[in-house]
Amino acid sequence: MSTVARKKPECRGEEIVAYLDGELEGAPLALLEEHLKECPDCSAELKMQRRLMRELDLSFSSEHEVEMPQNFAQVVAARAQSDVSGVRNKRERRLAAALCVILAAISVALLGGAAVRDSILAPLRAVWKGTVALLNFLGHALYDAGAGFAVISRGVGGHLVFDSRLRALLVLLLFVSALFTLRRLIARYHTRARAIE
Repeated sequence: MSTVARKKPECRGEEIVAYLDGELEGAPLALLEEHLKECPDCSAELKMQRRLMRELDLSFSSEHEVEMPQNFAQVVAARAQSDVSGVRNKRERRLAAALCVILAAISVALLGGAAVRDSILAPLRAVWKGTVALLNFLGHALYDAGAGFAVISRGVGGHLVFDSRLRALLVLLLFVSALFTLRRLIARYHTRARAIE
């Protein structure tokens, strides 16, 4: 028992690996070879390492190289689609959703309420507050724009209501002719700008 306890600290597995790689020279090489003659555990380790090296050499040799088919990705995609075709069933989707809910509940229970509150609910609450503030702002802006339009349309509408239809028709014709004149002016501007370029 005492001899085994004395020899174990002398055993060094890294020196066996260095020995197999040919990295040991001189005195360390001689000490390890002497130790291997005396220690059956290290001798067995050396034999096992040599066997492992031979197996690795055989597995990485070019004779045993596996060639991938040209349509490997298509074959894998086709098999993956056919393997999950049963998931499209409503019953299986419900089962998958129920399992997700159960797993989520278990994870919440394992993490604890405080961790879930800090890691999940706090960011969701911040996003919710930002969304509510944005929607509130947009609602007030739309309300104010509508109220302003109503006030302006009342003020302008009172002056646009004419006593006679002839005046209304005249104003409408003037407005349409102004639109056509504006269109013609813009077209001329663009032709002049192209001519300058």
